[in-house]
Amino acid sequence: MKLATVCCCITLLTSCNVDNSDNPVKPTDSEQPAAYTILYYGHGGGNREYYYLQKIADFYNASPDALKRVNVVAQYKFSTTDNLYKQGYFSDDSSIDSCQLYGSKTIRWALDPAKTFKEQAYAPASIYGADNADHTSPDSLASFINWAVKNYPAQKYMLIVHDHGGGYTPDGELPEAKPAAAARRSLVGDDGNIGHCFTAKSFRRALTTANVRFETIFMDACLMNNLEYQFELHDLCDYVIAPTYSKPSIDGAYRMIPQVLCQPMVDIEKALDAYCKACVNSWDVAFGTETDDTTPNYTDMTVTRTASIPQLGKMLREFTDRLCNTYTNGTDAQRAAIDDCTARATKVQLNQANYDAVKYVRSIITALPEVYGDDFYNQMKEAFNNCILAQYFSHYLTVHEYMVDYSVLLGAEGSYVYIYWKDNLYADSKEPYAAEFYDDNGDMQLYKLTPTENPEYYSAEPNGNVSYWGSTLAETYEQLAFDRVVGWSRWLRLNKQWPNMFCPKDMNFELPMPKTEDF
Repeated sequence: MKLATVCCCITLLTSCNVDNSDNPVKPTDSEQPAAYTILYYGHGGGNREYYYLQKIADFYNASPDALKRVNVVAQYKFSTTDNLYKQGYFSDDSSIDSCQLYGSKTIRWALDPAKTFKEQAYAPASIYGADNADHTSPDSLASFINWAVKNYPAQKYMLIVHDHGGGYTPDGELPEAKPAAAARRSLVGDDGNIGHCFTAKSFRRALTTANVRFETIFMDACLMNNLEYQFELHDLCDYVIAPTYSKPSIDGAYRMIPQVLCQPMVDIEKALDAYCKACVNSWDVAFGTETDDTTPNYTDMTVTRTASIPQLGKMLREFTDRLCNTYTNGTDAQRAAIDDCTARATKVQLNQANYDAVKYVRSIITALPEVYGDDFYNQMKEAFNNCILAQYFSHYLTVHEYMVDYSVLLGAEGSYVYIYWKDNLYADSKEPYAAEFYDDNGDMQLYKLTPTENPEYYSAEPNGNVSYWGSTLAETYEQLAFDRVVGWSRWLRLNKQWPNMFCPKDMNFELPMPKTEDF
């Protein structure tokens, strides 16, 4: 098998000694501490139980030697009883009894290579905590981390947070007293506590409460490779793994992770690069698209080197300063050039207000050479490239040279838009039919979208009264580390040109611009 070949190559990666300085562990007289402890924290997500549990079970497929050197501990919350029953996950067992037993239950255990996944995960002793405990509570995640570190100490630690993801939007960043809308699924959406999810700030709080520094944080969830989260996590770990596009539920090569970390002499950057590549390859293999140049497969994975984030922040601050000054005090031609870049911004996903940050920044710098110049262009290129340790794309994206990078929120005059789409069965395409406009002052207005003669444009008419989305831009976006460093909210408020919101009717996804250079 092709995937097995990749696995064998990964296990041979060796280079430098493991650095114990971050989390010193005193070995016992009889044995050395584990090289790594992998902490998995996940939830069924309401409709993905089978796939998610299969991914956890894949840890058990790692080699015995790898599992001797690497601890794997897990905390997983099942979906509600009703959702378990609808999914039919326990169809091979006594389904009604099993759904009632495990519905909204949390299980916690440490992987024992001598046992099977089901022997451990479905053992009554693995059930942990109260029924329907809020899995998105920072205290819950911090408690799991502290338990794992105390009972399964290691020289280095990796955290995997796995469930639905929704990138970053301010309405998904509501204070914990005001649960976010369930549809946004910012990071881990608890279907037993509708509307509850991790926000960038609450996720950070959980990690700062825990008594450990992670070498790697893996957000195994859709759309999470955004600047808003990267800046929030940059001082809490050395590396962040995350996809920019939506992420498939299947596979993901979890068995590879102990394999790449188990070596006595491991070059962590080469190991993460190899895992990232194997992960994306596993999706091509699973979908049968590893040699298919025509079937769209939008899968990717990026590993970020967080030590380079501060320099990127300095460059983006200077970029935003010059952008805002030019838009305010520049010529009409310069404002028109900026508006043109915004109107053509590359949207990462149809419904979200998140856009490819690298392409957007590059397009503006290129359009305004008198404002930025070659030196600034090269410094910004270097800042972005130094952050990206590894970046891989599906065969389809690679063949067509489509690149997707960090996403960032984009809107106009402090507002942004969430688009609803429906399938057009006659045209075999998707069409937008409604939009929610979120204003910086907290107003939210639903609009009905109607096609015009131009297939790329739709008319928008208010549908219903103005409501309140739960917070404001100042109370959400401006509290982020990204905005405090870069001041991006200044541009969100100043910009008057709406970014590209729609795609042609015959496209299910908006393709990034063809890659012409690294930046």
